[in-house]
Amino acid sequence: MTDESRGIAGRPWSVDLLADLQAGALDEHEAAGLWPRVQADPEARAILGALEATTADLASLATAPAPPMPAEVAARIDAALAREAGQAPPAPVVDLAAARRRRNKRIGWVSGVVAVAAAAVAAIAVVVPKSADTTGTPVAQPPASSAPSAGSLAVRSDQPQAAVGQLSTGVKDYGPLGDAQRLSTCLQEAGFAPTAAPIGVRPGTVDGRPAVLALLTTGKLAEFRLVGLAPECGPRALLDKVVGK
Repeated sequence: MTDESRGIAGRPWSVDLLADLQAGALDEHEAAGLWPRVQADPEARAILGALEATTADLASLATAPAPPMPAEVAARIDAALAREAGQAPPAPVVDLAAARRRRNKRIGWVSGVVAVAAAAVAAIAVVVPKSADTTGTPVAQPPASSAPSAGSLAVRSDQPQAAVGQLSTGVKDYGPLGDAQRLSTCLQEAGFAPTAAPIGVRPGTVDGRPAVLALLTTGKLAEFRLVGLAPECGPRALLDKVVGK
């Protein structure tokens, strides 16, 4: 029987450790030593494949449209409001349409109050550029960070597998390329098909050279294609390695 806390059928890794490996939570040295052993084990590869599928499903929820309210639910709500309006003593609602108009008016009024409050806070932030400590001495505000949300990723061409877990999380930070269209153009300049669709993108370096790193699927379980492109694009990729075969 599998014991998730001790390992997989006596192997020296656990499901939790494989999840950390897939998510890029391990340090580069530990990940580099673990990937070849995991890739040689069919059961570990199957677990990684399930984790990757789950990650992709969760990432797709961020852009999925909200489902509409079922018609039967909307009908029950309208019916309940209509019954409430007809009870004795008479409810203050004249009719359902009037109730909806009043509700929309209240929502607009509350939104206006929130907007005014937000504008007031912004005005205070502009007028008072410095804060004071408890002794009354002015203290300059720290500068805002300009670092990208996903962070830069350093990759060595002789250890590409260490970057797979950090790129398979669904994050797409196009860095100096700006957007998905520019990335697709650069991939095509480097000889990739127009249909190439990365599952993860992050800015970083390849052997110290600035790059935008993209992780592509190959159609095989637990096998990926790691590509590093120069920010100015070009006919050749800085890095093109198949990882996990």
